[in-house]
Amino acid sequence: MKHLKSKYSVLLTFVLVTLPIACKNDVEKPITELHLPDINALFDSYETIDSLKDYSRFANKLIGANEDLQSSQIYVEAASLYHQDGKIDKVIELLHKAIDHGMANPKIISKYEGLNEKLTSSDGKRLEQRLDSIHDKLKDISHFGLEMESMNQFWSYFERAKKDPDNAKVIFKEFIFEGPSELRDFYVVRYLNLENMYAQIINASPDYYEYLKGQFDPDSLTALKSKTSDWMRTFKKIYPKAVFPKVFVVPGILNSGGTATEMGMFVGGDMYGRSDSMPTQGLNDWQKEAIMNFAELPKLTLHELMHFQQSYRDTKNAETVMGAIIAEGVCDFFVELSSGEELVNENLAYLEDPDNMTKILADLQEDLLTEDNSRWLYNGESIEDRPHDLGYTLGYLISKSYYENHKDKQQAIYELFNTDDFTSILKGSSYAFVLE
Repeated sequence: MKHLKSKYSVLLTFVLVTLPIACKNDVEKPITELHLPDINALFDSYETIDSLKDYSRFANKLIGANEDLQSSQIYVEAASLYHQDGKIDKVIELLHKAIDHGMANPKIISKYEGLNEKLTSSDGKRLEQRLDSIHDKLKDISHFGLEMESMNQFWSYFERAKKDPDNAKVIFKEFIFEGPSELRDFYVVRYLNLENMYAQIINASPDYYEYLKGQFDPDSLTALKSKTSDWMRTFKKIYPKAVFPKVFVVPGILNSGGTATEMGMFVGGDMYGRSDSMPTQGLNDWQKEAIMNFAELPKLTLHELMHFQQSYRDTKNAETVMGAIIAEGVCDFFVELSSGEELVNENLAYLEDPDNMTKILADLQEDLLTEDNSRWLYNGESIEDRPHDLGYTLGYLISKSYYENHKDKQQAIYELFNTDDFTSILKGSSYAFVLE
């Protein structure tokens, strides 16, 4: 598992899920006295600690910073650090705490190499039982839901912050601690600090957020949930091992349509406000282009659902360009397979030109086994010589051709979600030559 700070250097693609969460703080304190860590600052020292292999000390630092916030994501990250130090009892303890506060990935054990064989203590066996229980709940499609509580509660805090900008950060802190518990993890993976919330919501684009309030019509949401559920039922037939978490629609800061975490899936409701009357003052060029129509929510929800199915065991290539683009491309391919709607976008049109495809594949060959995604993923604000996020499209083409070339389609589906060797996916596709 890569350390948490690396997740903040990119714009991921989508959404979050969880089971009932232990909420609010165990010890009642005035919100002014609660510690809300600056996540960027918290991880500033990681590289130094990583070079010294002083993982347990950093894990303790995370746990201390998380005393009031109680984010399951931070507990998972601290467990990863203890795992690197071989402290299995601490790993088990923290994974229990993560579940207590919403972690809902039944396959979490596979993220910790060798941990499954070491769950011999009573707490280890109880951890396995709890994860099995989570899996039993999530495999039933009736568990899926689009949860809007965070969006619904946000508007009163937004109005107060807009009227009183000097105290906006304090008001947003109240929102984090008083709102639905899933906000604790969303803060960790997307807000990062109160300054980011203030800068986007109040300083840069308050008119857009004011406008956004009118975009979430309950009747429209019901229709979208119905379409999403239909596609999920189709996916269940395609992949019987599928699990179906709830999706939490949350107010983001215009930096991601959604995010998949170990907890599940978050949808940034702020990214679904496109219309002819959408205010654009205070939005940057990437935001103006990336904001989507509300009707696009089902496909993007389904994309992130696919992330939740993935359980890759290829630790050697997980962080390479190859692993990253296949992981994203698999999601787009299964959206197509589940919805019955063929993927059509500007990136595919760009790659239909043979000259463009030749150049792009040559570049991919250069970067394939590196960890430099700058030309391939999460580059909407930085790439100039090609369409952004071409890695999604190449990963989709690789995944689709692997499936089409494979004689055993069910085995192909299993490997696309669970491979222990990303090179085998590439070798089985029509793009194996980029490995040469």
